[in-house]
Amino acid sequence: MKKNRNSLLEIIWFVVILSLFIFSLKMIRNGDLPQIVSSFGILAPVILVGLKASTLIIAPLGGSPLYFLAGAMFGNLQGFILCFLGDTIGSAGCFFISRKFGDKIVRKLAGDKFFVQIKKYANLLGDTKSFIKARIAVFNIPELSAYAAGLSPISFLKFMLIQMPFSIPVSFLLVFFGSQIANLSLKYFFLYPLILSFFALGGFVALYKDYESSEEFLKDEKAKEI
Repeated sequence: MKKNRNSLLEIIWFVVILSLFIFSLKMIRNGDLPQIVSSFGILAPVILVGLKASTLIIAPLGGSPLYFLAGAMFGNLQGFILCFLGDTIGSAGCFFISRKFGDKIVRKLAGDKFFVQIKKYANLLGDTKSFIKARIAVFNIPELSAYAAGLSPISFLKFMLIQMPFSIPVSFLLVFFGSQIANLSLKYFFLYPLILSFFALGGFVALYKDYESSEEFLKDEKAKEI
């Protein structure tokens, strides 16, 4: 039941963001978008930052569409700054929630399936090196590394110093593509998945080596034998 509820939430969220994106494209063509955004004043960027942060804390909500929406509505630079700010607030929120409230609350916010991944990563995060590897492996899933770090011995300062620089290329590329789509220019669109796959593969390979030498790996192997 809970799984179905999370899936429904994801679908509704995707439809809402997609509708907003299509609406923004139409407004750009009509030349009305700048006036509409300006009419909301400071509320428009505040809402975007809040939504972006919430997509990390409430894990079933996918945050990627908001990057495209930000690029279409605010342009490259402002859209990037707003999304990066939202990611920073969201990452800090995930860390403090998992550090202060532990497994029970994280499971509720992340969902059972995602929580299993969080726990596995948390068990591998023993030092700075392992967290860097994990951050590369989940390059485009900052909420996973944020929740996992909160359940690990890593300090908040060290977490933020490693977490946020990795968000810069993701935010910039997706916001850039959002603005390019808005301008009907798709020639660079293939670069993002290509670059992302390259970094993620390297991170997964490095992290799997740590996993093979961990107690978690031995437990999984024993479970298979049983």
